[in-house]
Amino acid sequence: MSAHQGPVVVIGGGLAGMAAAARLAKAGHQVELFEAADRLGGCWAPYQPEDAHVSVLVDDAPSILGFPAPFRDLFRKSGRPFEVELKRHGYVLVPAAPARHVFADGHELVLPTDRGEQHHALGQAYGAAVAHRWQSLLDELDEVWQAVRPLGLEAELRSKSQLTTEVRKRLGPRRSIEQLAREVDHPHLAAVIRTVAYRLGSSPRYTPAWCAVELSVARAFGRWMIEGPDTGRSSVLVDVLADRLAQRKVRVHLNSPVAGVVVAADRACGVVVDGNRQDAAAVISTVDPWQLYDRLLPPGAARPERRAVHKLQPALAPTVTHTLLPQRGTGVTETVQHQASEGPSGPRVVFTREIGEATLQTVHDYATGVPRTGGGVAWHGFRSWLRRPPISSVLPGLFVAGPFSRGGSSPSATVLSAALASYGGHDYLN
Repeated sequence: MSAHQGPVVVIGGGLAGMAAAARLAKAGHQVELFEAADRLGGCWAPYQPEDAHVSVLVDDAPSILGFPAPFRDLFRKSGRPFEVELKRHGYVLVPAAPARHVFADGHELVLPTDRGEQHHALGQAYGAAVAHRWQSLLDELDEVWQAVRPLGLEAELRSKSQLTTEVRKRLGPRRSIEQLAREVDHPHLAAVIRTVAYRLGSSPRYTPAWCAVELSVARAFGRWMIEGPDTGRSSVLVDVLADRLAQRKVRVHLNSPVAGVVVAADRACGVVVDGNRQDAAAVISTVDPWQLYDRLLPPGAARPERRAVHKLQPALAPTVTHTLLPQRGTGVTETVQHQASEGPSGPRVVFTREIGEATLQTVHDYATGVPRTGGGVAWHGFRSWLRRPPISSVLPGLFVAGPFSRGGSSPSATVLSAALASYGGHDYLN
């Protein structure tokens, strides 16, 4: 039995908050989750657009998912296998079609994720030499992925001491996505590489080259989508997770913004909601770090982390629009429209999915992206990595998870940050 009093309090009901709450509840802790909005899911929350002519749920999440293993681990560790839980709701996880790239010069490329198919497609489009060069790059990134996994994804990245000489040699800290794009020596493949940075809300010039492991991960684990009554709507995962929270008896408080984190005896021991103090055995914060350190924590708490966060900038979030087209589509598709061969111009990523006899077109426009604190942290060189808040705060009892964590801002990294926060909270309490 923990000596600390009160439930574990989770601040924020986005993907990270829901995932952390589910794991902690399965581990036997009483959990209360406070969400400022009127629904769970954060930027993944489903909603009905005001201008829709039919009843249709949309979301601002990508329709195509990569690296499903963290989701599988989340559901298995919180009580029921992922595929079983999806099936219970009428859905299955199935492979998605390859992305179609449309380049600024009008050329198109369908790029499979399977190693052999990818090599064949590139060979057909650009010749054997280019295909071999791309394969060699991804083989190199496979090794980078093995170095990165224990640094914020499978284990906490706590300090620069973990970035040993061997790790730094593997990651190449002075190399950027922009440099990597130029080294590939092909305008179309350079555009594909730069897109990794833009989708992380950052400039290719300031994003470390090792972040291109996303390309290696896609080749290794493929592309996936949710198929069922609402095929292609990734926020189905929010619905399924919400059901898991109910099963685990997590007390969810919607329309309940946390006004402050209570610190006493040099540890986080509660929160303030609606002017009232709620005691907590531990606090898991999944709100953006600027809100946490500048608004919720007392001025003297967690000073090293506060100073580091002040040197960070929010990632650029794409402008998301939904359009219902009258014609029926061809299933779930993803088209990456590259706006320029090089320079500061992000792509437009267009997802389509069928809604009855119509097609829902969702555009994620990175060329018109705006800073959004809840979308993660923009890269500004290798040093900005350790300026992101650690999972285990220097303030005992406080744990931090979300797309701004050191593991990265992808959905899978966000879910993994929640796992690390739940492990840290559980160990702290026991």
